[in-house]
Amino acid sequence: MLHFDALWRDLRHAARVLLKSPLFTLSAVLTLALCIGANTAIYTVVDRVLLRPLPYPEPDRLAEVMTHFERSGSDDDSQTGGAWLALRAAPAIDLAVLFGGSTGVNFVSHQQAEYVKQQRVSAGFFRVLGVPPAIGREFTEDEDRVNGPAVAVLSHSLWTRTLGADPGVVGRSVTLRGESYTVVGVMPAGFRSNVPADVWTPLRPSTRGEGAGQNYAIIGRLRPGVTWAEADGRIAAAGAAVIRDLYREPAREHLVPLQRGLTEDARQPLLILWGAVAAVLLIGCVNIAGLLVARSATRAPEIAIRMALGGGRGAIVRQLLCESVLLAACGGVTGIALGYLGVHLFASLLEDAFGVTGDIALDGRVFAATAAASLLTSLVFGLLPAFQASRVNLRAAILEGGDRTVAGTASRWPRRLMVGAEVALGVVLLVGAGLLLRTFDGLMRQRAGFDGTHVITATLSLQDARYTTTERVNQLFDQSLDRMRAVPGIQNAAVCLTLPYERALNLGGRFVGGREIQIINMTYVTSGYFDTLRIPVERGRVFSDADNASAAGAIVVNHAFVKRYSPDQDPIGRQVVLSGTRTIVGIVGDIQQKAGWGNFGPVGAMPAAYVPAAQMSGGFFQMVHTWFSPSWIVRTAGGQAGVAADMQRAVQRVDPQLPFAKFRTLDEVRGEAVAKQRAQATLLGSLAALALLLAAVGIYGDR
Repeated sequence: MLHFDALWRDLRHAARVLLKSPLFTLSAVLTLALCIGANTAIYTVVDRVLLRPLPYPEPDRLAEVMTHFERSGSDDDSQTGGAWLALRAAPAIDLAVLFGGSTGVNFVSHQQAEYVKQQRVSAGFFRVLGVPPAIGREFTEDEDRVNGPAVAVLSHSLWTRTLGADPGVVGRSVTLRGESYTVVGVMPAGFRSNVPADVWTPLRPSTRGEGAGQNYAIIGRLRPGVTWAEADGRIAAAGAAVIRDLYREPAREHLVPLQRGLTEDARQPLLILWGAVAAVLLIGCVNIAGLLVARSATRAPEIAIRMALGGGRGAIVRQLLCESVLLAACGGVTGIALGYLGVHLFASLLEDAFGVTGDIALDGRVFAATAAASLLTSLVFGLLPAFQASRVNLRAAILEGGDRTVAGTASRWPRRLMVGAEVALGVVLLVGAGLLLRTFDGLMRQRAGFDGTHVITATLSLQDARYTTTERVNQLFDQSLDRMRAVPGIQNAAVCLTLPYERALNLGGRFVGGREIQIINMTYVTSGYFDTLRIPVERGRVFSDADNASAAGAIVVNHAFVKRYSPDQDPIGRQVVLSGTRTIVGIVGDIQQKAGWGNFGPVGAMPAAYVPAAQMSGGFFQMVHTWFSPSWIVRTAGGQAGVAADMQRAVQRVDPQLPFAKFRTLDEVRGEAVAKQRAQATLLGSLAALALLLAAVGIYGDR
């Protein structure tokens, strides 16, 4: 009780002392609030993405199968159908296979069409995650076979939004992808998969089609009593033959914790940001420590008198540390508020770059981390000034006023050292932020290769049982585009499989009688595509209405294609085997696209080829529409007000069950492509600016 009374007296005295110096107190609290606020904001994101356990039972037993490449030390989560067949019987782990992402599909209920996110998963997917449906059941093995029954599991939000939370939904038919599906289950509220999804359907894995490529992901749950080392060894042994056939370099299948696998892309950027805010917090601590050291000079007589009256050095240090703790507490409380505002201020950046969605609540974990940071900072910036102040020269302090007794020449070297340290940390942050900003600026300054002004785009899913033939697909394209072109103010319109800045279909081929075309971006387009985007034609021609199903196969390539695959020979007139035998009829300029292969960066001028939509087979449409949703692009004469509604009406008059998913300008499409780079540059740039401000204050305070 005696120690508590002494501590309470010290805290009350510390509060009175700080209130007597409002300018100093306000400066210290604001400095701490900015630093702790930045740490709170970034820690909230780090905790949400990297640290918080996955919302499944026993998340530490969940794993993802990765291919580890020994030379580079890198991991790849892409798996083939052959790998799934080889691994599925591994006795140490319960496995499930899924398509790596989610795709948009059309869902119709009560005559209302809605674009929803569909994920295709194998039987056992929900069992592996440990979350059974709240209503009904998950898929069976018979439903997960080729030509199996059309069944679906709905998310709780889709069930509530479109079916009125009908408890008798199991067994009911809904229209999904243009055909009837039977609902077999509804997931619990709050359940989330590895990707955003509204509905789940059977994957029906195979070694053909998409299963022949690396389009699957495999997750698993360790069986009871099985160690990670044992399960990893079993997976490596089971997949050895497949890996030998698939890769020319040494590689092996192995297991990583599912949380690590899901957050691999976000881990390094978030850890860099976390380290940056830690450096900013350290700079703030150094600043306040410098202020306290300088302030101790004016308090030397007070401290000397207390020591002369019998106050021990420990009591003096305790008193000064109480002042530091109060400053840290006030800074921490204010910092939590600033951190909450900061997270919501950068919400769109965080969602696009790291997938942080929904309301980011400051829960007990964040409060505990902030309290620990505040306590640690009070010790970091309070100990050195407290010990230095307690070494006051009593005679000099009492008789000479104490001006040189604490803050004199001998005591200035710690302050100078601290100022040098904070300047060094600030320079590191400035250099890192400068590099990121320069990279982002370079991406934004890249020549687009087209004119995106007055252009609006809309995406629509054709993963639909009613659009499996080239006649049906092209009839939709022709009729909807004719209606759009008839709208006053719309100058031109076209359809393409993928937009500029998006990842396109990756295909390989060969020249007839010549070299192999290893891999390129390929997209189908309708006539008018190049005119709508005003992509320059360098040589030859582009497509017209004459390039229909009965005409000879045609293909248009870009400048990057020529540079890589036909640098010494005129490509015009050459025949290539690329989804059929086609003749190169034109060369167009490069546009910015994502690659999906190689080390091209976020976007760049990739080797690309364009083919007429009218010449694509029904099988090709079914294949690519499983992965991609085509986009309608419209060029207007000026303003875009009402254009989205006109585009939707034009399609609905052809087919009322085809809803557009989203309308975007090409600037917005570009923004999504470089979202991670924008977020890193913005956040690290903001932290560097804060560090620069704090360093400048520290230098000024040392004068």
